[in-house]
Amino acid sequence: MAIHSFKSRVYWSDTDAARIAHFSSIFRFCEMAEESLFNEKLGWKWNPRAGVMMPRVRAECDFHRPLHVHDEFRVDIVDILIGEKSITYRLEVVNETRGYKAATCSLVTVAVDPETIKPIPVPIDLRRRLIEVGARERGQA
Repeated sequence: MAIHSFKSRVYWSDTDAARIAHFSSIFRFCEMAEESLFNEKLGWKWNPRAGVMMPRVRAECDFHRPLHVHDEFRVDIVDILIGEKSITYRLEVVNETRGYKAATCSLVTVAVDPETIKPIPVPIDLRRRLIEVGARERGQA
């Protein structure tokens, strides 16, 4: 079961010459799912004065089957693992139009101080909100 789902469709601007979603679009769709989680489920609005930024330090996807132009898709955040200073998301991209899994992805973000760009602990309020929606802390089964 997904912790959070984001739905959209593939537009022309998301595709390459073969009219399938360009690999970079899949990463953008995953980031849109993350933003949707923060806005819709966590009620967390990023604010430059919040004292934290969460840049991505790792992103990877295994591409299984394509998303074609105008296909409807869903990005499921299926797992969130919170470390001391990082958050790892595991996501599945599902082609709802054609009925198959298109990609399995992972994003790792690190909490950093916006002034120094040095890693800091994940804010306690953010950690609490993520756990409330189903995230796990590193070391937890």
